[in-house]
Amino acid sequence: MQRIDFFYDIGSPYSYVAATQMGRLTSRAEVHWRPFLIGGVFKATGNQPPAMLPARAPYLRKDLERLAAFYRVPFNMPSRFPLNTLLAMRCLHAVDPDVLEVTSMALFEAYWVEDRDVSDGEVLASLLGKEVVDRAGTDAVKVSLKDATDEAVMRGAFGAPSFFLDEELYFGEDRMFLIEHALKGV
Repeated sequence: MQRIDFFYDIGSPYSYVAATQMGRLTSRAEVHWRPFLIGGVFKATGNQPPAMLPARAPYLRKDLERLAAFYRVPFNMPSRFPLNTLLAMRCLHAVDPDVLEVTSMALFEAYWVEDRDVSDGEVLASLLGKEVVDRAGTDAVKVSLKDATDEAVMRGAFGAPSFFLDEELYFGEDRMFLIEHALKGV
C-alpha cells in the first residue's frame, strides 16, 4: 500500500475541505496526517495566504461556499480569519498519534463550522484538555512542529494542503482527484 503524507494547518480553509474528504483515500493508501505551520511555510517559501491577495480575497469565501455545498459539508466563514494557529498546531503535535486525525477534525470543526477561536488557550483546553495545551508549550512539541514544517518545505510544499504520494507533491484540495487517479494505476 502506498503512503500519503497530508500536510495541513487548521487555519487553512482548503485544508479543512481536504480533511473532510480524506476518507476517499484511506482505503487506497496509508494516510499520515502531518500538521504543520502554514505561516512557517509561507515565510520559508516567500508565498502568502490567498486571503491577503487583493484580487483573490473576495473570491475566497464564494469558492469555499461552493466547495462545501458540493461536498455537502458544513462551513461557516470564521469571524476571525486569518487566525494565528501556532498554539493549535502545537496542540496537534502534543496529542497521541492514535487520536491525531479525530483531534484535527475536532479543531477544524470548531474553527470552520462553529467559529470558535482556536488560537485561544482556554478554547483549546475546553476542546482538547488542559494537559494537551500544557504539553504544547514544551520544547519537544515546539521542535516537532518546526521539524514537520521544515520537512514539508524541504519536500517542496509551499502552501496547504500539501500531499505527498510517496515523494510526489500534490498541492491543494482540488488535486485530490489526481491522487485518486495515481492510486488506481498501482
